[in-house]
Amino acid sequence: MAMIKRVVLAAGLLAATASMQAFAQVEGGAFDVLASVMETHDTEINANDVLDSNRKQAQQYREKVIAGWWEFMQASSKAGPGEYCAASFLRAKRQTRPGKGDGLKEGIVVTLFGPGGNYRGALLAFSPLGKDSVAAFPKLDSGKPVRVTLTQGDIKPVTLNAIYVQTGPKSPPLLAFAVPDIDALMAGMRDNWSFDVSYDGKSIANIEWHDGLMARDELKKCLAGRL
Repeated sequence: MAMIKRVVLAAGLLAATASMQAFAQVEGGAFDVLASVMETHDTEINANDVLDSNRKQAQQYREKVIAGWWEFMQASSKAGPGEYCAASFLRAKRQTRPGKGDGLKEGIVVTLFGPGGNYRGALLAFSPLGKDSVAAFPKLDSGKPVRVTLTQGDIKPVTLNAIYVQTGPKSPPLLAFAVPDIDALMAGMRDNWSFDVSYDGKSIANIEWHDGLMARDELKKCLAGRL
């Protein structure tokens, strides 16, 4: 039940006081691979609308996203062994479209980032998946702190600072929370857990993951240089 309550409280304190220079070191190199992945996701989401030959692939992708699934990567093209390890969970709801194949709506990605380069902390980040979710996200200056409310499971909501990051001109933004270290973040992971992020009194990211323990094990492999 406590899940990552202590991590969230620590993240709130750190995010409120962390230097922007430290985060800039992360922003500068950690998100390039993730940005390209997010662009691919958006293309696949809309594949039924643009290319009939991609219909089967898009349908398979749609069903995976509706069920929710994990992806693992090193979120920098220059990462060494154990660096910039990331685990992303993607999920969306089914959108029924009369006369057309089903689509996706309210898609969200939650990502756990490990340390890399000069940044030795970790990040918990949320990003929209699909045009409707991107439209619901705020449009802010990249690298700026923003006050949001984070709710996890049945834990009391916490209002704290996140960092708004625009990974690229065509990529969805991220809202990232600084966490002291990846071990603290992984120690709090549970197999099933939910998140809700609210901005200006409105929910902009709501997602529930499954198979969190499997994801934790994959992260550990990456951190050990075995991904």
